[in-house]
Amino acid sequence: MKRKFKIAAAVLAAMVVFTACSGEKGDAVGKISVSTTINPVHQIVTIIGGDKVEASRMVPAGSEAHDFEPTIRDMETLSKSSILFISGLGMEPWADKAKETTGSKGLVTAELSSGIGLIGLEENGHEGEEEEHGDFDPHVWLSLDGMVTMAENAEKALSAASPENAEYFRKNLEAFRKDALALKEEYLPKFAPYQGKAFVTGHAAFGYMCRELGLVQMSVEGPFQEGEPTPKKLEELINFAKENGIKTIFLEEQASPKVSETLAREVGASTETLNPLESEGDLLQTIKENYDKILKSME
Repeated sequence: MKRKFKIAAAVLAAMVVFTACSGEKGDAVGKISVSTTINPVHQIVTIIGGDKVEASRMVPAGSEAHDFEPTIRDMETLSKSSILFISGLGMEPWADKAKETTGSKGLVTAELSSGIGLIGLEENGHEGEEEEHGDFDPHVWLSLDGMVTMAENAEKALSAASPENAEYFRKNLEAFRKDALALKEEYLPKFAPYQGKAFVTGHAAFGYMCRELGLVQMSVEGPFQEGEPTPKKLEELINFAKENGIKTIFLEEQASPKVSETLAREVGASTETLNPLESEGDLLQTIKENYDKILKSME
């Protein structure tokens, strides 16, 4: 990654001068140019920004956000952006260096997870990941309340960058908040009979969702998908699944299903896929689909 950033820095030297001389960072029709990282960040920014914002997503579908390395083209686009929108909490460890490398004094970073009540890695039994990634589970967008807070943070950043469009951004935020909270109100009663009930998933991405719905997740891998479980951990999961009558083991899109499928065979369970939204998927529609699959597994 260091080598790529050195190359990018050299290429950008002339580009920064051009950007500084070109005035406000936006396109010919007055849109604000911004850069985003992962799928939920990009979707939230485009929902709030609407046709007043030109958003360029850096981390493409199918890529691992934690290990992503910006290309020279990514860096060129970033150098022309007013805002770099990130999720934060260790999801994009390369973001600060990327911003620094552009040399752009006008580029600001907006961390959309700011202000959300966080879940520590030790709370879901994966405390060993703090040293490399930080102290908290980063998957805040899988809670509808968290998603709304991210949208509020996006609205604040966009309104600060373009005050003349603040009312437009506020209206988009209100529409999104209404839809998200309506979905929450629809499903809370459906999950009420299953308070404290657990489901087993390959990737511990659903802590914020569980807190919101009153559920418990047991997982094969931690929030950052660091390696395969130890034989002891796998044995614990097998025993837990058998003792609690787990009928479905959930796999995650973009993650290897090998260990989860082994677990399912051991306990005689079926498998189903959940989408943690990091890479792709419509936000509210995917949340609804995940909810329905989890509900079905608990019937």
